[in-house]
Amino acid sequence: MKITFAGVLADAWALLRRDAGLLLRVVPPFLFLPAYALTLFVPPMPMPEQAIADAQTRAETWTNAVSVWVQGYGLGFFLAYALAYYGLAVIMMLYVDPTRPAVGTAMKRALVLYPRFFLAMMLVSIPAGLGMWVLVIPGLYVLGRTMLTAPVLVAEQPIGAWQAIRRSLSLTRGQGLSLMGLAAFGYLVGLLAGQPFLLADTALREGGGGNPIAVALVDAAAAAVAMATQLGLALIAICAYRRLAR
Repeated sequence: MKITFAGVLADAWALLRRDAGLLLRVVPPFLFLPAYALTLFVPPMPMPEQAIADAQTRAETWTNAVSVWVQGYGLGFFLAYALAYYGLAVIMMLYVDPTRPAVGTAMKRALVLYPRFFLAMMLVSIPAGLGMWVLVIPGLYVLGRTMLTAPVLVAEQPIGAWQAIRRSLSLTRGQGLSLMGLAAFGYLVGLLAGQPFLLADTALREGGGGNPIAVALVDAAAAAVAMATQLGLALIAICAYRRLAR
């Protein structure tokens, strides 16, 4: 079945409107709190210093800076993403598990599935992240083609992580541009909505004299945008899967 950009977005919006109360009770501990902790306590990963002309020196300087960052913040960064992936697994259980479990049952089943789910998400996010970092469009295309991995893992279990990725690639064959557009839409909206708060955070922290209450409020707003973006992309993936797996 062919999918359309507008059709999938309409389906996702209908789910959100119908289940907003449920989602706002279930999602924040797993999607808001990790994003809030990262924004509040973890500085962005260092980027290469373009002002350094020599390529080798620039690379060495960046590698050293990343090493220091990983030593200081790597574990917290990993745990935040691990919790967010568990939240994503719970959302998938609520919507694509054929038995339609209650919240408590969905959380228990997500915990059982989690090792395989986490592995699949890592296998998807690494090449997608590299693609986004080098050239944005290849990364978005990878995200679009692998978008169904999470719902496949839940709806078609038992299935392995790699097999779920292959199944997503099979289901999305011929739909790459539409799904890339949906992924781009989700990330672009999140980026545009969250950037003012991140810029405000930077401005407040400059010189080390930022008002802690103001920083906390700005970072909470940025985390709320990140939560909404992750939830929106999850619902888009669910709706795309429902259309393509028929």
